[in-house]
Amino acid sequence: MKITREELSHSTEEQSLDLFLQGIKAEATKKKYTRTLRKIVCEIFEDILEGNFEERTNQLVKFSKENPKWATNLVLNLSKKVKERTKLPKDHSNYLNPSSFDSYFKPIKKLFDMNDVTISWKRVYATFPEIDNLSTGRGWTRQEIQRMLNFANGAIDRLIILIAASSGIRSGGFDLDWEDITPIFKVGDELKMEITESESEQVACAMLRIYKGSSWQYPAFITSEAYSALQDYKSEWIREIGREPKPTEPIFKIEGSLPRRASSASIKKRVERMTQKAGLRKPLPKGQRRYDVPIMNGFRRFWNKTCKESLSRDSPLASLIKKEYMMGHSGLVKLDRNYFKTHTIELAEEYMTTVADLTISDEFRLRTDNIRLRSERDRYADSDLIKDLQKRIYNIEKGRTIRTGNFTKYLLSEKDNVKKELTSLWYYLFEAIHPEEVKQSCWEKLYKLNEEGKPLTKEFLDNELAEEQKIGVANLIKIFSQK
Repeated sequence: MKITREELSHSTEEQSLDLFLQGIKAEATKKKYTRTLRKIVCEIFEDILEGNFEERTNQLVKFSKENPKWATNLVLNLSKKVKERTKLPKDHSNYLNPSSFDSYFKPIKKLFDMNDVTISWKRVYATFPEIDNLSTGRGWTRQEIQRMLNFANGAIDRLIILIAASSGIRSGGFDLDWEDITPIFKVGDELKMEITESESEQVACAMLRIYKGSSWQYPAFITSEAYSALQDYKSEWIREIGREPKPTEPIFKIEGSLPRRASSASIKKRVERMTQKAGLRKPLPKGQRRYDVPIMNGFRRFWNKTCKESLSRDSPLASLIKKEYMMGHSGLVKLDRNYFKTHTIELAEEYMTTVADLTISDEFRLRTDNIRLRSERDRYADSDLIKDLQKRIYNIEKGRTIRTGNFTKYLLSEKDNVKKELTSLWYYLFEAIHPEEVKQSCWEKLYKLNEEGKPLTKEFLDNELAEEQKIGVANLIKIFSQK
């Protein structure tokens, strides 16, 4: 592998715009930065630079290299102009939210960095307005999401809504291939990513690989409801294309018989159509520029609020770090992603604590709750603690404790000392000879007889009580009746 002189000469002659684009990895960011840079050099700097977009960009880089102070002054004036928009009333058509202020400067900094232009960015940043983090916006509610689903046009619309609500991914995260979906199975109390043929295929949730191949790749999860919708959409995908999807082909495609990838903008338009038909996106009042609920980020807010309100088996800090990680955030501090390495199954277990609340359909949510409750019942039923408690309750209700208590009441009420002695002897033999199961069975039958107010008869003794239970049973009834 060699670098020739011609290649080196060509690289030094590359246009400023080409170097600018080389420095941006994500395609969406590349388009956004280019659009903003075009607006700056062609509109805001219209009287300063000349030519088309590319020529103006080259001039900006050339003049800035020759005179860095001129470039710093130019950017400071840009900051001053843009800052005026942040001071306008919020209902003004030209108002700019301070949180969007730096979007004008990121493309210029990238252009300058990639072309070795050095200016005093510290001076520029010092002029930025304070960011108002107080947001009056909110996320979608479950009821609103259910209304959207009523106006879904086919399986793809339903899948988009359920993935957005149950995963909390950004709109750019919908750039998914079929290989980016991994189902997670529940086998007993255990979650598994792979199962044997003998194990049941009960899908608990599924993992999505977001921003695959980038430094920001992270795992997100969807509910079994969303995974079921994915299978329905897959059947529709196969009908349109005429074959099974390949692992590297896009999940979301544009309409037609070719697997051409759908853009995040087209996915957003589908959601907008559903919200409008559901009556959730009425025209804004005059002067208002934003809706209370962001069209796509509203699902992310729903996910964040739901997850953070749910209970977790982990400590609050560990749970919060995991949930921040599943949103693609760097963490509470920047070290979290590096020093809090969590296995996928552990994240899935954390996610499972919120599945019922993230499930949109009432039917699916009830089904999820029933599965969870049955699992908890089965788990607790086998626990030593529950068995011990059941034994104690049984002994309190039907065991020796209550028999002894009733016998003591009889002795206190009986005036005949001979009867007391004979009955005490019988009770001793009754407790000493028979096994506990026989004594409890006898006690239950006699208790029922007494409850119903029926007399003790020979037929009852012959039909209901075993031969070994008939020892002194008449005395037992008399004792029992004294309770």
